Amino acid sequence: MKANFRKLKSPIEQAFHIRKDERKCFDDNWHFHEMLEFVVIMKGTGKRYIGDSIETFSKGDVILVGEKLPHVWRSMVMESDSISKRKCSSIIIQFSSDFLGSKFLELTESNEIKELFKRAEMGISFQNKTRKIIEGKIKDLLKYDGMERLIKLLEVLRIASKSNEYKLLASPLFKEVIYKSDVKINRIFEYVMDNFSNPISLDNVASIASMNKTAFCRYFKKRTEKTFSAFLNEIRIGYACKMISEENHTITEAAYSSGYNSPSNFNKQFRLIKGISPSEFYNNTKEL
Repeated sequence: MKANFRKLKSPIEQAFHIRKDERKCFDDNWHFHEMLEFVVIMKGTGKRYIGDSIETFSKGDVILVGEKLPHVWRSMVMESDSISKRKCSSIIIQFSSDFLGSKFLELTESNEIKELFKRAEMGISFQNKTRKIIEGKIKDLLKYDGMERLIKLLEVLRIASKSNEYKLLASPLFKEVIYKSDVKINRIFEYVMDNFSNPISLDNVASIASMNKTAFCRYFKKRTEKTFSAFLNEIRIGYACKMISEENHTITEAAYSSGYNSPSNFNKQFRLIKGISPSEFYNNTKEL
């Protein structure tokens, strides 16, 4: 399942594109492009594919997709559905990271937005109160033009950048996220990337960080906000998803190649991380 690159034209006289997309169903090809993209679902249900994340979507879904991150929304439409049920709509905003100039993200005032764009490389699904606020403000954007519209978009980005009501969608492996600001974490990450298909013990990684196991566990959790075990499983499951979706491997091949010698443990971790079973994920990818 290879994603197609889609060349989007940058606005010549505007900072960003915004449009309301209405159709019978969402049925695009899996693709990526060089712009960030806000997507707000106004009507319709189906499956949302962001990197190696596959989840259902419905009205009110608010997503920020980063640059060059493969994605697609696919409607679930039954032949028996009436014409009214087949109508789907969304609001889409597309903009480049330097939509306010090449120096914009270098400004101190832009630090939080710069971090937002970095998180968006894995895809962001906004949750709870933040989701509702952003949904409402993006709807309102259609009422404005000119400078008012630009100011309203900056307000959306400000709210999105300050909120902690979100979840990241693609796995760390999919975007090869490296914690470059921390030498020890980066060293551990590189070790895991080279060895995740083999057994990795806590003793191994603790020695790489020059710590005992207890100190390493505290350190890793503080720096990454997750346990090392959870991180390792995310890497392995992310790789398994990539093998299944892009390289057409079987579930068994993906399990063993990603470091799992126990099918039951693989199934357990897969469901825990992805929210669906490996077989469900396999069937979903074939639909693309």
